[in-house]
Amino acid sequence: MNKDKIRVLIKEPGKEPTIEEIDDTLETFQKIVGGHIELIEMPGTDDIDIYANDEAMLNHEPGNIWIAGTGDCVKGTCYMVGYDSDTGDNISLTDDQIKICRRYIKTFELPKEADLYRDYFQLVPKMYKKSEKYLNKSISEM
Repeated sequence: MNKDKIRVLIKEPGKEPTIEEIDDTLETFQKIVGGHIELIEMPGTDDIDIYANDEAMLNHEPGNIWIAGTGDCVKGTCYMVGYDSDTGDNISLTDDQIKICRRYIKTFELPKEADLYRDYFQLVPKMYKKSEKYLNKSISEM
């Protein structure tokens, strides 16, 4: 793998996630999410981050995946990347981290028929219930 590239998992709303090798640049990150990036620590992990468009709600982007333990959702396209706590750098996802990301997405992806903005108050109780189960389990047990 080229050391100027990193392996990430990209998740578009309503689509299956894809593993891609991308340039490790701000411009690439902004192109993926369609604007300014926002960092979200992936709940239940210390070494995976989610990046999303900071202005996605203002742009009325569709809901994508719920953020466990919150009343919020990632809107629009996002990507998941490894995090090196020693250097603070983004790093390629390992195979095990990709499995964790896929399980997280499977658990917290919004139903295809749901509209985050229209169905928000119906989604919140369901997602909180899933969050309780998820956050009470060890990530390796999921």
